Amino acid sequence: AGALIVIQTIRVLLLAAAMAAATWIAWWLVPVVAAVYGVIARRQRGSALVAGLAAMIGWGGLLIFFSTSGPVDAVASAVGGLLKIRAAAVYALTLAFSGLLASTAALLARSVATARD
Repeated sequence: AGALIVIQTIRVLLLAAAMAAATWIAWWLVPVVAAVYGVIARRQRGSALVAGLAAMIGWGGLLIFFSTSGPVDAVASAVGGLLKIRAAAVYALTLAFSGLLASTAALLARSVATARD
């Protein structure tokens, strides 16, 4: 069981790095990467959840990286002011968006690929 946890952790971290790299190019590549993963891992239970978690970790890493080099807090405060929510909620919504985007793309791609098998 311990080896399985290590393998799954490595899988999530590698996918998170792929999600962050894809986001660096264009944010809309996140569902593309998730869909590819959904097809590759279509036989594994929870592959859509893994894709969603990886996207959240990847975007979280990017938020941490950019918060050290740019005015991320100022942007979060401004957006939060427009939406009448706190800046922390903007971060939470950002992570939730990436997770939902990736998990739904992986689930859809997995469903299509499984139907063709």
